[in-house]
Amino acid sequence: MILVVIISTFITVFLLGYVVLKFIYSKQKAVSRIKRYINTDEIREDKRKVSSREYRAGLGIIARGIGNARFLDNYKREIQRKLVRAHLLLKAEEFITISLILMAILGFLTFITSNSVLMTIILSILGWLLPPVFLKMRIKKRLKMLNEQLSDAIVLMSNSLKAGYSFFQAVDIISKEMTGPIAEEFAFMQKEVNLGLTTEKALENLVNRIKSDDLELVVTAVLIQRQVGGNLSEVLDNISTTIRERIKIKGEVKTVTAQGRASGFIISVLPFGLGLILFVINRDYMIGLFTHPIGILIVVFSLLMELTGIYFISRIVKIEI
Repeated sequence: MILVVIISTFITVFLLGYVVLKFIYSKQKAVSRIKRYINTDEIREDKRKVSSREYRAGLGIIARGIGNARFLDNYKREIQRKLVRAHLLLKAEEFITISLILMAILGFLTFITSNSVLMTIILSILGWLLPPVFLKMRIKKRLKMLNEQLSDAIVLMSNSLKAGYSFFQAVDIISKEMTGPIAEEFAFMQKEVNLGLTTEKALENLVNRIKSDDLELVVTAVLIQRQVGGNLSEVLDNISTTIRERIKIKGEVKTVTAQGRASGFIISVLPFGLGLILFVINRDYMIGLFTHPIGILIVVFSLLMELTGIYFISRIVKIEI
């Protein structure tokens, strides 16, 4: 019965956290959108000198305290870069606050339902890790969509240049004619230029935000053409062909490594699934693993070996192209 309560509590808190995250991410203010377009390194330095900060309702006190914690500056900068890559208009302090709230809620509910310190620690850590996992998945999904759209965007830009348009007119066409991440990023770059950034700096910011090798190749070609001249449309056509071939090879590699990835997933999930089944069948038999010192040591060692196996399997099936 206690196990059912724990599982139900975990599912409820997870869904509640997902709804809260989705609600907060979807509510963006006009001022925040404007600030995002002028979010250069120089302006970030000036913003650190401003003492009064605005945070979303319900996150103000904790977020303000985290914002004043200077020893977290490097971590906050890294989180902020990831939020920009995920196209989420959220401050790093607010994101960390959400992680802390989820960690506290999961830990508190687990402790009052199971009265187990080990389970409380495990689920508290899980609550802390849920927002970063969500953020990483969003970044990965957005990057995949952008890379799939990039080839079509390059063709559209090349055709626009052949028709006599300038580079920024071609960028404007991409931002208006296309949809999804590629249109958002090119519109972002165009607005940065309109707000006073140089073309080179705007293109550099574009590459730093997206972290795409294919896009970096395109930006390098554009920068070289602006410095030494040349037929940019022809270069873009060649790059588009290269990107299409790379996507094709990635698909073939993914097909070949599908069996290895499936094996890794099964091996990773099997111990936890088997442990849960044994816990339901014979709770007294399994509870010793979480109460006796030797049992706890076995669990910790097993988790370390499991993580080691997952790491090596992921390295084997991950082939860089």
